Amino acid sequence: MMDLFHRAVMASSRLHPGRETVSAFVYLAPALILFAVFTFWPFLRAVQLSFFLVDRNTFEPALWFGFGYYLRAFNLGETALGDDWIRSIATTFQFTLMVVPFTLASALALALLAVSKVKGIGVFRTIYTSSLAISLASAGVIWSLIYSPNLKIFETILTDARTALPAVALMTVWTNLGFSFILLLAGLQAIPKDLWESAKIDGAGSWRTFWHLTLPLVSPTLLFLLITGTIGCFQAFTQFKVLIDSVGPDQSTNVLVYALFTAFWAENNYGFASALSVILFGLLLLLSLAQYRLDTRVHYQ
Repeated sequence: MMDLFHRAVMASSRLHPGRETVSAFVYLAPALILFAVFTFWPFLRAVQLSFFLVDRNTFEPALWFGFGYYLRAFNLGETALGDDWIRSIATTFQFTLMVVPFTLASALALALLAVSKVKGIGVFRTIYTSSLAISLASAGVIWSLIYSPNLKIFETILTDARTALPAVALMTVWTNLGFSFILLLAGLQAIPKDLWESAKIDGAGSWRTFWHLTLPLVSPTLLFLLITGTIGCFQAFTQFKVLIDSVGPDQSTNVLVYALFTAFWAENNYGFASALSVILFGLLLLLSLAQYRLDTRVHYQ
């Protein structure tokens, strides 16, 4: 019956090509409506508010302010108010460099171990993916107990400007590890075993096999994880809110989204917060485009 229905749909599409497009939009309509209401419209609203002084009571544009908020954000012009937000950009880049490379390297090492023929490796695969079952907020609570001042070894780790950001980065690596591990494990399992066997027969050692065979063939997965991991780090907020709930010692954990949160909720500066969100979008877009340039170095076959 389903086969007959499928044939009827295909025949109808050939007779009426426009119906296929209409059908596609019908199926996409629920998702498009959700994106329009919760993503596209809020973004356009943020762009609008970023050019106005906003009434704090009505949340409506009150006075045209032009590019004043953008100049303020980059400490330029008459509206400059210090370099706190520029410093938050540097802190976010620093946090990203702490999290993304270490997550990819750790996940790839665990995935290579997981595909090895070791007795009981299935148990370790389950352990490696356990962080997937824990939300970021719950993970923050767990790690706040680990970093508890009651434990003498960790009593100053979140109150010291030198260790606060690395401590949050370590917790973030742990939460991201399960997802990265699963994707890289799937990528490794998709590599034909004949290739590994051929390399072994040709006398290639473990390092040469990894560098010239395994790594190129999982490079599409690594590129995907690099882009999504970078975006995730630039959007990081929950772990900082749960673990520290402030800009941290000497503003050492004042990342981009936390600065945006402070401008909106603590200072009620809606126009400035909107400008920061637009700048954040621009940074993520540029970073994603730059990383996609690595696509020429990726092997899809």
